[in-house]
Amino acid sequence: MKKIILLGFALMIASVSFAQDLPTNPEPGKCYVRCVTPDVWVNQDVTVQVTPAYKKLRVVPATYTTENITVESKQAAQNLEVVPASFATEDFSITTKEASRRLISIPSESNTETVTVTVEDPSYSLRLVPAVYDTQEFTVVVQPAYQRVEVVPATYETRNVEIVVKEPSQRLEVIPAEYGTETLTYKKREFGNSISIVPASFGSDFQTIEVKPATARWEMSDQPTLDCQSSDPNDCRYWCYKGVPAEFTTVSVQTLSNDASFVRTPDCDPNSNGGQDCGVDTYTRTVLLKPATTRTIDIPGETRNVKTTVMATPPTTRTIDIPAVTKTMTKRVMVTPPATERVEIPSKTSTVKVTTFTNETTRIEEIPSQSKTFSKTVMSTPPTTRAVAIDGQSRTLKVTKLASDARVEEETVPATTRTVSKEVLQSKGGLTTWKEVDCEVLEYQALPISWNTGSATLTGEARSLIDSRLLPLLAQNPGVKLEIASHTDSRGSSASNQDLSERRAQAVATYLASKGINNSLLVANGFGENRLTNRCKDGVSCTQREHEANRRTQFRLINN
Repeated sequence: MKKIILLGFALMIASVSFAQDLPTNPEPGKCYVRCVTPDVWVNQDVTVQVTPAYKKLRVVPATYTTENITVESKQAAQNLEVVPASFATEDFSITTKEASRRLISIPSESNTETVTVTVEDPSYSLRLVPAVYDTQEFTVVVQPAYQRVEVVPATYETRNVEIVVKEPSQRLEVIPAEYGTETLTYKKREFGNSISIVPASFGSDFQTIEVKPATARWEMSDQPTLDCQSSDPNDCRYWCYKGVPAEFTTVSVQTLSNDASFVRTPDCDPNSNGGQDCGVDTYTRTVLLKPATTRTIDIPGETRNVKTTVMATPPTTRTIDIPAVTKTMTKRVMVTPPATERVEIPSKTSTVKVTTFTNETTRIEEIPSQSKTFSKTVMSTPPTTRAVAIDGQSRTLKVTKLASDARVEEETVPATTRTVSKEVLQSKGGLTTWKEVDCEVLEYQALPISWNTGSATLTGEARSLIDSRLLPLLAQNPGVKLEIASHTDSRGSSASNQDLSERRAQAVATYLASKGINNSLLVANGFGENRLTNRCKDGVSCTQREHEANRRTQFRLINN
């Protein structure tokens, strides 16, 4: 009972409010549309990632090049080449008779001199006692003793002398180098890596986007109240403030489970190659074990016997004494002097010839040596060795080089997004006003869009038609709702026709929204084949023109 009372009270308030909301001072024959200041919605584009960004990997295989490398197959060495000694002939003199001396006797020289000798010594006599005299003999050397030198000539003997006619020398003999072989390893082939790609894996998911938030609006009841007393049933309709649920759209999205990766595997693993290095080969090289040397061989000298005269004893002298020659003479000498008076008696002299001789001497006369000239061969330069370079030998081996290893080129596949338009309430409306409009726009007006069969896609011609007919109308009547109604003919199933008409009406509304018209002012209704304009329903044969009359799109302004 309480609910009935409250409902009646609400209907009364609504009726009074509606009655008070009519246009003031309306003119007969005019049409008015009630404009409720709408909630102002703005369209916002929400970008939804439907597929994630991921990596797409592409393997670029390793590339190889074949190169020729030169390896040493025989070591460079030196060979010794003997440079023989050079000899020259020299003249040399051998003394066949040594130099000596000869003594030449220089005879003594005699010299005769007159010598005064005292034959009577001076004396004195005494007058009283006369001196006593005596006659004495004395010897006078008339030729003094001297020496005569007698030359003892040198004695000579003949000897055999050995002379060198070719000096001893040396000869060098080359001992050749000794070689051996050794086995060397080289990298015949380089190995890279193989790369296997593990593609990215994805999962499926859904993302729900709120395209229009929940709101509320006033709606008039379709039927008047049962106890309506007014002749106009609209007077008895009531208004309800109904909630409009939020609108959602579900977008299928793809999630990245695992991004692309790769596994690098060596083309050759030493562990699987018996522990040996991969791509290794061997070659033989001749190596120098012992370098070339030389051995010195002595070459004895050559001699020759030559007879030479040599002085056995040098010349000497022998001295012969020559005695002096004397002469005996007498002289009177005072034996006793006078005793009393001394009377001087002068000495008496006599002249005697004295012959003096000089000693014999010798003069040394040099006797030059005698020599004989011989020729001999002498070594001017000793033998030497000259190093002759022996070039090493090489051989060419083909090797496979890794030009570039296998690599992975990474390409990032960008995420794909989908733009979902959603409405956001910018300002709340609700103010109701009445606006005079052309009465025709309150009725359905034709929007002559030529749709392709079975298509709900607007053509360029259809968009131009909407721009010229509907956009100006909405600009002149801000806040007024526009209904788009689309119809089909009866051909095809009823369900498919209903769906097609709804999609066509929605295509027009979507295009208007893209031009900035608020979605809350657009109503898209598809009626399918429910409102045919002629007899052409199911089972009735009609012409093409009659069917075209049913395929139509209409619009009209409606009250908020």
